[in-house]
Amino acid sequence: MGPDPRHDVTPPTDAEATADIDLRPRARRTAAPTVDDGADGLAGPAAGDRATDGDGDLDGSAAPPDGAAGDDLGERRWWQLVRRYEASGRRFLPGLWFPVVVFTVWRLAHLGAVWVAMRGDVAGEGAGATFERVGDAAYAYDGERYLQVLHYGYSNWRLEMPNTAFFPLTSWLGRPIHWLTGSNAITVHLLMTLTGLAAFVAVWGVSRAWKDDRVGRRAVVLLALFPSSLFLWAFYSEGLFIALAAGGVWADRRDRRGIAAALFLALAMTRSIGILVPAVIVVLRLVRERRIDRWALTYAAAGAAGLGIVMWNMWDWTGDPLAFTKVQGDWGRDLSAPWTSIAQGIDILYPADDADEIMIPALVARNWDVWCIGIVAVALGYAGLSRKDRWPAETWMIGVALIALPLCSSVLPSFNRFVLADFVIYPVYASLYGRLPRWAKLVVTPIVVVAFLVTSWMMIERFTRFPFPRFVG
Repeated sequence: MGPDPRHDVTPPTDAEATADIDLRPRARRTAAPTVDDGADGLAGPAAGDRATDGDGDLDGSAAPPDGAAGDDLGERRWWQLVRRYEASGRRFLPGLWFPVVVFTVWRLAHLGAVWVAMRGDVAGEGAGATFERVGDAAYAYDGERYLQVLHYGYSNWRLEMPNTAFFPLTSWLGRPIHWLTGSNAITVHLLMTLTGLAAFVAVWGVSRAWKDDRVGRRAVVLLALFPSSLFLWAFYSEGLFIALAAGGVWADRRDRRGIAAALFLALAMTRSIGILVPAVIVVLRLVRERRIDRWALTYAAAGAAGLGIVMWNMWDWTGDPLAFTKVQGDWGRDLSAPWTSIAQGIDILYPADDADEIMIPALVARNWDVWCIGIVAVALGYAGLSRKDRWPAETWMIGVALIALPLCSSVLPSFNRFVLADFVIYPVYASLYGRLPRWAKLVVTPIVVVAFLVTSWMMIERFTRFPFPRFVG
């Protein structure tokens, strides 16, 4: 097998790696062809290439602005400090502090929002009861289903709306924690904290692998601001799914293919569409290599093995390995044209009193579902069609694969949660933002931030309302 053209980069020499850094503009030290990342003056690697940092790390580290118009002295000094710190060699993964800090701020902010949203419900109760009530907020709707699978498996498979619609890995990961702690609250919040942190790091990593460090940093900020990110702390599978999917693609691009295969195996046990991510990578390898290589076979086997484990578990409980495919109608879902789902979502924005709908979310969620149609369409269209800001084919192909089935399910409720899990939108919008002129950033930034924060608060308030939380996704 010949060299992979995506990784055709030349590491810098030791002298270059340790060169003193001053405030004068300097070219990026990379042999990869670059494309302009817009008004920020940062050159990112061309589609399929990865930038190198001062230590020759093929994953790329922070690069300072190169003196393009609009960059001020303060910004260059900030990037100088970042680069000096990352060149110190004290960390195994340069820049990892950024997604960790963003995640920590996001986690504490959402926890505070839950507390404030429930303050009327817990007024007069002791601290223990208040903590328990706030902890229970993570169990609503699908969270309750995953908790049941954790304790009882698929024992309710004969009932209407059985738990066989929910893949088991999220619940399986919680079992050893529950065995050690004996607490649902500790199990859920510890597991969701770990998977949420992994999701932030994976989005940051794959964004850097596709583009550069600045795009990676913006991407995790967008993930934190995204109103549906509340499902990363609720007992849902989105956090684990993003961590495994983005992490698998990131590992593949860094030539850590054994790790990628392991993540793809786990991904196929997380949600029914998980097997589509390794499928896309396999197809692209076949096209690029023009033959079936061992890693194409390995990825395909990993995805098939993960799905096979789920099917075996379903068969063990129900006698039907495809039980998860035969219960979607209980939720009103069926294969349809995408415009059928879109029309249904618009119809229930203001449903009639006698509307015959199985699930009608809270009003804010119904509106957010409709908005998410445009959000994901613009992102995938930009990634697939942009000629100046080029993206690897896997970006838009994975994005389409992850959203196609939810969009063709005849109903739109929960669509915002599926868009949250379509992790490719964050680096795409992060890169698009970097190409905006300064005046456009000054207009767009406050509008997006305020809109996302208000929507996030409204989603959290509806989702945690006691004793009758509202369905939001």
